[in-house]
Amino acid sequence: MVALVVMLCYALARHLTSPLRRLRSAVDRLGRGDLTARAEESRKDELGELAGSFNRMADHIQTLLAAERRLLFDISHELRSPLARLSVAVELARTDEAGAPPRLDRIQKEADRLNSLIRQMLEITRTEGEPSHLRAEPLRLDELVDGLVDDCSIEAQAHGCGLDLESSGPVTLDGDSELLRRAIENVVRNAIRYAPQESKVEVTLDNGGGWAKICVRDYGPGVPQEALPRLFDPFYRVEEDRDRKSGGVGLGLAIARRAVELHKGKLRASNASPGLLVEIDLPV
Repeated sequence: MVALVVMLCYALARHLTSPLRRLRSAVDRLGRGDLTARAEESRKDELGELAGSFNRMADHIQTLLAAERRLLFDISHELRSPLARLSVAVELARTDEAGAPPRLDRIQKEADRLNSLIRQMLEITRTEGEPSHLRAEPLRLDELVDGLVDDCSIEAQAHGCGLDLESSGPVTLDGDSELLRRAIENVVRNAIRYAPQESKVEVTLDNGGGWAKICVRDYGPGVPQEALPRLFDPFYRVEEDRDRKSGGVGLGLAIARRAVELHKGKLRASNASPGLLVEIDLPV
């Protein structure tokens, strides 16, 4: 009798807790960005009603996000057309007038900034897409970083600073090469932007413990301690005037963070005294 009671209690506990476990799994998937996550609604009791409420909430969130992305893409497309015509008009005005006035350069500069803003907004919208759409394939991270540093060295020379890479050897992982390249490039270019002249931007790549670690350090002024938690938020700028002069709009590091998170990695920043240290951890 005791054994029978124990077995019945165990079966009852499994009957009550199994839908809760499945619901928790669906909640976790939705929290990680999988908008297709849904709970099973086969039960006719309160747990089934709870699963139905969760599914309706997930449907609503998916619809809202899809509508938001469509709106952003449509607005970006509509804005690019007049900006392209504006750039053509500026070039025509330059050829028609001998010694084009400086205001034409100003108009062209603002048009270029708007084009850059639209491009970055589209990039961050794409990286906010569903993780299931991630094009993961085996890639050599060391080769990707090496090529990226080589490409950015020209920008570093123009800024008057150096760019050094130290790699521990071959690193292979599964990921989207384009997304990872944009993420790392945004971090490196941000370091170059604020590096003092005749200083170095140091990039290191290490592999160990199942993780690849990319560190990017500059020797600039760093950022206030209270600004570190918000450094990777979209449109966040530490100093308005400094970012305006540099041409930044506060989206590069936000794109980097989302791309790293889609690869189940971690991105963090800390003051290195002097300079800023940004660390990217990716599972290998």
